[in-house]
Amino acid sequence: MNRLNAAVVFLVAVVITLPFDGFAWNIPTHMITGAIAHRLLEGTEPGKAAAIELILKQHPRYADGWRDSLETIPQSQRGEMLFMLAARWADDIRLQAKSQNEARWHYINFPFKPTGEPENIRPLPPDPNNILTAIAENERILRSEAAGEKRAIALAWLIHLIGDVHQPLHTAQLFTREYPNGDRGGNEICIKIALNTAPISLHALWDGLITSSTNTLRLGKIATDLLSRFSRVGLRELEHDSPDAWAKESYEIATRIAYENGSLRGTPKEQARDCRDVKAVKYVSRGYPVRAKLIADRRVYLAGYRLAELLGRIS
Repeated sequence: MNRLNAAVVFLVAVVITLPFDGFAWNIPTHMITGAIAHRLLEGTEPGKAAAIELILKQHPRYADGWRDSLETIPQSQRGEMLFMLAARWADDIRLQAKSQNEARWHYINFPFKPTGEPENIRPLPPDPNNILTAIAENERILRSEAAGEKRAIALAWLIHLIGDVHQPLHTAQLFTREYPNGDRGGNEICIKIALNTAPISLHALWDGLITSSTNTLRLGKIATDLLSRFSRVGLRELEHDSPDAWAKESYEIATRIAYENGSLRGTPKEQARDCRDVKAVKYVSRGYPVRAKLIADRRVYLAGYRLAELLGRIS
């Protein structure tokens, strides 16, 4: 089996286990971003990594679960694991503490209307309450003299949202004849990637490109792999240090790659509960999952690197 075919087989296996209505990078991918950030920060500024850990220990979830989890692993691994747990918290509360959830904080829907669409297709502007305003607000709180618990919650949000803003389909919404009201960042586009796989949303495909494993040892190995493959040298994106610029990078990737310059339309989900209930779902183009995976690897590393730099400036 050649490398390309092996990659396709692996991605098909991952997709089979994906959630069917995506919201963000999936939870394991957020945990990988947290691990990368911790390793980079501890490697260059261990005092600042320790300072961030102290703030996170004031999070209400620390006494109500995180501490017990950390006590089951060696002391040397606890700092990294605390970052990983904090990175997933904003997704955990979707089900566990809905009153704390801020759904609109996870994305910004910059409109994308491909060339050739009729005039009556009118894109909507982004909601003013979005991931960029949320990043700014939580960074403000973290830098303030607010109570420890409030700063810890803001920190956990920040760790999560820096990951989200690097997911291309968290920054774009397609407007076409098929999706006149927008595609919700790919959530309304149903696709298939191979025979004998269930249809999924385009958003869910991108969410789970890195892994669907919940094994923390496996997640740590993926973080190690990404750290070995990428470095600051050669990553021209690292010239940009603002969340607005990161969102624009993601938007460009969404329009050019995720939506294939507007040629990827999939099959509308319409009133179906999820894509498994949609008939005659269209396939993505040959090689699409492999191209997307290469981009996702780079975006997750960038998210971890930029998170480490941001936390280093704040702490």
